[in-house]
Amino acid sequence: MNLKDLLNLPLKWHLVIGSLIRLVLILYAEYHDKYSEVPYTDVDYKVFTDAARHVFYGKSPYKRHTYRYSPLIAYMLVPNLFFGKYFGKVLFSFFDNLITVSIHMLIRCQLLPQAKNKENAEKVALFCSLFWLYNPMSIAISTRGNADSIPCLCIILALLFLETHITTGRPKYIIAGIFLGVAIHLRIYPIVFSLPMYLSLGEYNFDRNITFRDYVQSLLPNERQLTLTVACITTLGSLTHEMYSLYGYDFLFETYIYHIFRKDTRHNFSVLFYYSYLTAGNVNVDPVKICIQTFEMIILGGLSLVFGTSPKTLHFCLFCQAVVLVAYNSVLTSQYFIWFLSLLPLVVHNLRIKPPRAVLFSIIWFLAQGAWLFYAYLVEFKSREVFIMIWLKGIVFFCSNVYVLGKIIQSFSTTYAFGYRDVIPIPREVRDD
Repeated sequence: MNLKDLLNLPLKWHLVIGSLIRLVLILYAEYHDKYSEVPYTDVDYKVFTDAARHVFYGKSPYKRHTYRYSPLIAYMLVPNLFFGKYFGKVLFSFFDNLITVSIHMLIRCQLLPQAKNKENAEKVALFCSLFWLYNPMSIAISTRGNADSIPCLCIILALLFLETHITTGRPKYIIAGIFLGVAIHLRIYPIVFSLPMYLSLGEYNFDRNITFRDYVQSLLPNERQLTLTVACITTLGSLTHEMYSLYGYDFLFETYIYHIFRKDTRHNFSVLFYYSYLTAGNVNVDPVKICIQTFEMIILGGLSLVFGTSPKTLHFCLFCQAVVLVAYNSVLTSQYFIWFLSLLPLVVHNLRIKPPRAVLFSIIWFLAQGAWLFYAYLVEFKSREVFIMIWLKGIVFFCSNVYVLGKIIQSFSTTYAFGYRDVIPIPREVRDD
């Protein structure tokens, strides 16, 4: 069987192969952790398990030092105490499969109604889902025991209900809002996606002659926008209230407030790494961080207005926003890459990039990351004082993220679909003849 035949296998067989790959890595982690000085299993996985033990005995998960997640994660990993330490990794890998299926359904539902060639539309949907299933980063993150696949799934499901006809009428916006609310509860970052999702449900006619009054009126909520907003806020508010009633201020601080002021001076890709290291003991308001976050908010708002006002470009808007969130974050670790890698399969078929250039961009991104990891290894495992080199490599990595994102934006086309011209009708003026 050649590569083409392998790629064209039904999705269920790919899910089996993807599951086997993850299972092998989960078992391999036991050997790796035992004999290697650099563990394969994420340190947070032990934190999750310890927090699960606390909630099982009726205590707060925040009694476990460094547990800074929603209690829902601890609840989900209680079976770790009974079914073995692999349960959580298997669960996170299962969420990987659910993301794959959701991506396939979303792309398929969007392409099939307008496709002249249904078979090619099915291929596009399949190839998009495989970008997640076989992505080395997504495989590694879940099998190392990181829980970020859960909020990623909620975001994909929110888009699935928002943009397809799986359900119709008001329920689709209610369900989408519920999933978005759950995602924000689990991780703060999806809150920035709420603006483009909201805008995508409106109707706009912006031009140079529009008055400010008409502009403001066009942003007022219609019934769909209002339903999505109320469902999201109600879900988020209910979960937050319930967790607060159980665990009080510890929940609010560790899950949300801590991340606003967090400084990571050890394992951190951010350009603010060295600055955070030098100001680690300073608890005052940080003007440098405020300045960077202000620029970040401006960029995120601009992306919402440029790409978030149309359902055709909503996925791309969320992807770009996720890249900006990761690149500008004051704390940046490998698990954050999943924030945008889970959205990449939704837009990869709209990127008019030739394979050699795609490989080149991937090499640039991975090399910049690898250079940083080398010096991080020297700090964490060899106790070498190379903090300035880590900071410089962080700047290089930031530049690589910005450069690759810029090239991706330049290549974006809603009418490309991997070049299958019979899937999306392509206007003559944009045909690549």
